[in-house]
Amino acid sequence: MDNNFERMLETMKQPNPGTDGTFKWRLDSELDWTEATTARAELWNLSGGRKKWCVYARTGSHLTNDLFHYIFQLDYIDENVIDKTLTLGEQGLTFTHYYSIGNPEYNVIDALSAKVSIRLDPKNNTFKGHFEATFGSNVKSPNGEFNLTSQPVGS
Repeated sequence: MDNNFERMLETMKQPNPGTDGTFKWRLDSELDWTEATTARAELWNLSGGRKKWCVYARTGSHLTNDLFHYIFQLDYIDENVIDKTLTLGEQGLTFTHYYSIGNPEYNVIDALSAKVSIRLDPKNNTFKGHFEATFGSNVKSPNGEFNLTSQPVGS
């Protein structure tokens, strides 16, 4: 398993490591927003020299058996600003949902469809935009927004 992914999974076990900005969502047609207690945006170095931008956010943890987590990733191209809307598969976009099903287990569901509108500025380490995803008839569909600042690579 990839070290970046393992590190993200490890944060799910922590009570609340904090956020690097805001990440919030609504489910289906609900009016109330849920704001992540942990949210991060990072550049992940993968095997074979590949890189991916990764944005992940959650509420709860394994410790309290109430984990509710979203992650989306897109391929790193270069250090130029990305300012566009992507659908699932474009620029490697993936969108995944994790949620507790009993300590310490969780379900993992990949989105059937997703759209992420993002302004990502690698030089200023900022990620801003909104998203929507569908996961099937048994899982509510999120729509939300994010405004995160990542830590510079190597810090």
